[in-house]
Amino acid sequence: MKWLRTLILFDQGNVISSGDWKHVHESYVRSIISIDHPHGSGTLKLRRKARLPNGQWARNGVGFLRSRFLNHMQTAEHWHPEGGVDLSRDRVQPPIKLYPSMESYREPITSDFGGFDFVTTAPGGNKIAIEWETGNISSSHRSMNKLAIALGNGIVQVGVLIVPSRDLYEHLTDRIGNIGELSGYLSMWESLKSSVSRGLLAITVVEHDTLTNDEKFPYLQAGNDGRAREGRAK
Repeated sequence: MKWLRTLILFDQGNVISSGDWKHVHESYVRSIISIDHPHGSGTLKLRRKARLPNGQWARNGVGFLRSRFLNHMQTAEHWHPEGGVDLSRDRVQPPIKLYPSMESYREPITSDFGGFDFVTTAPGGNKIAIEWETGNISSSHRSMNKLAIALGNGIVQVGVLIVPSRDLYEHLTDRIGNIGELSGYLSMWESLKSSVSRGLLAITVVEHDTLTNDEKFPYLQAGNDGRAREGRAK
């Protein structure tokens, strides 16, 4: 798999100059380029999407890519996952106004955000949260919002979202998050830097190495949840 680029949306407190950032970025890029198919080939070769006789589409599944990345981070790069982070319900909400009374009000938090794909602490003490995002596009937005909130509350100092390029997206389960669909929102996430005293938010874009039309070449296995079934129909 190819690492295409890393976008730094904001860097408060010059985290980017720290050894921790350099170390973790080099490490997760190595984990990205370690992902190959067929296994052991050294490159990520994917079958192009194709229209089936029944009108549905054959595309590559995404679970294989995420599992290979997380496994390499632990077994080859020797990062120790530390579980989730607590984006607790009892954190203070900003005051807002009720209409028409115009009274000051704080809406209670009644839902949990869930954890991140990978959370660890770098040698210099910076806590790192990484989201490998090959879920649907709404999941990508939730991941970015979770990272921004964790940074704003000082829970992590580095937040990274890893997403497919637009070209890779075309050959994966339909409606998967990708940089093309997120690009229009980058200015919004960049503007959240004022809420962060110290932290770096980044998006890393990844892509396949090569494509093939060979009908004997296997697709990456797709799941059977609702989104995967829906994607095959489009």
